[in-house]
Amino acid sequence: MSQIQQIKDATDIVQLVGERIKLIRSGGSYKALCPFHSEKTPSFFVSEQLQRYRCFGCDETGDVLDFLQKYDGMTFAEALQYLSERTGIKLQEFQRSPEDDLRERLLEVLHLAKEYYHYLLVSHQVGKKARAYLKDRKISTASIELFQLGYAPPGWDGLIKYLHQKKKYSLEDIQKTGLILRGAGGKYYDRFRGRLMFPLKDHRGRVVGFSGRLLEADPKEAKYINTPETMVYHKSQLLYGLKELFAEIKKKEEVIVVEGEFDVISSAQAHINQIVAIKGSALTREQVKLLARSVKKIILSLDADEAGAAAMRRAIEVVGDTDMELRVIDLSSLEKGQKDVDELVRTNPEEWRKLAETSVSVYEFLLNLSLRHHDPTTPEGKRAIVKAVGPIFGQIPHAVERDFYLKKLAETLAVSLDVLMQDVERISRGAAANRPAAETAPAEEISGGRREKLEKYALFLLFSVKEFAQKLAVLQEIPLKSTGFLQILEAFAAKKPQDKADLRILTAGLGEDLKQILFDAVYAPQFQNMQKTFQPEKEWSQTLSALKKEIAREKIEVLQAAIASLEQKAKRTEKEETALSGLLRKVVELQRQLH
Repeated sequence: MSQIQQIKDATDIVQLVGERIKLIRSGGSYKALCPFHSEKTPSFFVSEQLQRYRCFGCDETGDVLDFLQKYDGMTFAEALQYLSERTGIKLQEFQRSPEDDLRERLLEVLHLAKEYYHYLLVSHQVGKKARAYLKDRKISTASIELFQLGYAPPGWDGLIKYLHQKKKYSLEDIQKTGLILRGAGGKYYDRFRGRLMFPLKDHRGRVVGFSGRLLEADPKEAKYINTPETMVYHKSQLLYGLKELFAEIKKKEEVIVVEGEFDVISSAQAHINQIVAIKGSALTREQVKLLARSVKKIILSLDADEAGAAAMRRAIEVVGDTDMELRVIDLSSLEKGQKDVDELVRTNPEEWRKLAETSVSVYEFLLNLSLRHHDPTTPEGKRAIVKAVGPIFGQIPHAVERDFYLKKLAETLAVSLDVLMQDVERISRGAAANRPAAETAPAEEISGGRREKLEKYALFLLFSVKEFAQKLAVLQEIPLKSTGFLQILEAFAAKKPQDKADLRILTAGLGEDLKQILFDAVYAPQFQNMQKTFQPEKEWSQTLSALKKEIAREKIEVLQAAIASLEQKAKRTEKEETALSGLLRKVVELQRQLH
């Protein structure tokens, strides 16, 4: 057995996937809303026995290594290393790709840069001004350590000297991390200079980038600059503070989403620890995927302006496919001097705690926001409000909640629900006409012709009926069209199975391609949905009978084509006449099997 297979066998795919998305037991497998495409009806299945997953909507499929690569964004080497550590099986040397080696070097460089910046902040004379700045902002020593804050000196090549000259990393590799730039003359220089440094970590705790803030305003410089997109840093996949505060977030099963690093740090100091900051203007699907593992409620704390409203509408889009509740902290009541969450926490932490505890539904917030901008008593105002929130309310996934907000909107505008729905449907139709078609949709039926469908159903039923070994022998006597099914049955027979089927034993040593064929048959949603009502033994008999008749029909078609070819001849030899008679007899025999 290969080392990779040994590590895979020691990993329970149901447990690993269940740590990331909500799985519901369904017969002999588990199902969930697919994490790889948008859907409202679960079509994603995970098999404990086959140790595989498959979405019957978007066709994403694979084993535990595939899942980690697609869901967690790991490389193959990273996924293998992760499972090695998880299972306690020491990973021997294996052939790494050049990309894997480069990624590891970049992460090493970023880790050393974090250590360098942190040392300068807490232990070096050059960090004195930054320490005073943090003290003035009431950032504690404990927070500096927890978030590993640092300081980039004002010179042009301090980091280069440390990483290149002292630690011997190439300038090309350092540049690929986004830490240094190359000037027009070919000379390299530090990207971050004279800035407070916030290490940006992925959900595994690895430093993948930085955000740097000026200590004093400078009209020639941006207040914040961030690491650009690199091989290891993707801002859409990162949430600041998630790794540091994960235990509290998981414990409370909720998370507050803010816009800045200081918002997170100040809130954590005020004992509001279930908080993260987005890197960008809006919550992304990748970020929601990270949060879905541990929270039931996402609470947005974004500016109550048009940009904030757009971010909330985007959040509804990306959270709507999950079971998570989406709420909003209304910051409109803040005094003018309190520009952001960090300012509020420093001046009035109790007020921030109170606001955090009194969040409102995102739908309630968007309605109130629209009412602030438009007069609900005028026709123009009513139209603008319906345009702003009507389609959003009309697409609320849960029927009871949808009905509640549509009725509330109708009452607020003093119009009937019927009239409101006419406008909502008209606006929604217009939006749908301009929206690109969905890339995937759950299959309505099993692909293939009638014979292929019957063969697949027979294979499914094989694991539902009694006397497995006997039924397996019966199915093997039928000339199946699918070579994959034939190979699977031969492999099963070689195991000398007992009356009860054990998929894990039967599929041991089975190739991944055959496992996938088997998965598609055994866990097809169409069959799974029928299991609650059908009678397995009766279905088995009827299916085998139908399959034999279908095979007979196909044979008849072939024979009739041969008969037609002979009958077209004006003169037939004696040999051809004999052949024609034989073909006609075979057709008659086969036709009897159809009755």
